[in-house]
Amino acid sequence: MIEPTTPSTPPAVLPVLDSVTREADAARTWSRTSRALAPARVATVFGSARAVRGEPAYEMARELGAALAARRWTTLTGGGPGIMQAVRDGSGPVLSRAVRIDIPGEVPDTVLDEERSLTVGTFALRKLLLTHDIDALFVFPGGVGTFDELFEVLVHHDTARLDRYPVVLVQPEGPRLWHAFVQFVQQHLVDTGLAGPTVVKELVVAESVDAALEAVSAIAPPPRTPVADVPTGTGTGHHPG
Repeated sequence: MIEPTTPSTPPAVLPVLDSVTREADAARTWSRTSRALAPARVATVFGSARAVRGEPAYEMARELGAALAARRWTTLTGGGPGIMQAVRDGSGPVLSRAVRIDIPGEVPDTVLDEERSLTVGTFALRKLLLTHDIDALFVFPGGVGTFDELFEVLVHHDTARLDRYPVVLVQPEGPRLWHAFVQFVQQHLVDTGLAGPTVVKELVVAESVDAALEAVSAIAPPPRTPVADVPTGTGTGHHPG
């Protein structure tokens, strides 16, 4: 007896791969243009999209953005509300960059021009642009998305897929999330042999903006490509950031 056959369903990953392929050229151009516009160093900041104005985490992120801008650092975020908006509040539009992904309910308060903001279709591409070609990473408390972003950087550092840069866990007033996190990683991953000791050694917990800045104070400004040598315009339209 011949078993009836049913049409095979195309793999769900194919539309995602098609999306990445379509966006790759625009992302490459945007990354080169955005980096060339940065006057000195570039720092990515991760954190919760749910933080609200007036909360310790939001105000500390705004203060960090302002302090980095005063030192001519460009800040790069995921472009959403919460910690990402707070950093942009402090940095100002000229020294802010954003790589967004459309998420229902996560709408930023302000927008950036197309040379400073890009909207992509996949988290994979977003994380690639947020974690490569930067000089430091600051991480505020957040949910599963923030931990996903943090662990990806730790994996890339541990496997030498990225040049190492400081990873600063910024701890606002309130529950001591990062102290508990570092303790968990040490006791349950490093001490048991599931992870190497460098995973913890490269983490710095900073309980103030001054301490966070001190953790990256030794980083010298890298050389920059003149803006005139880099194609302008991303061809992606005006995206919120």
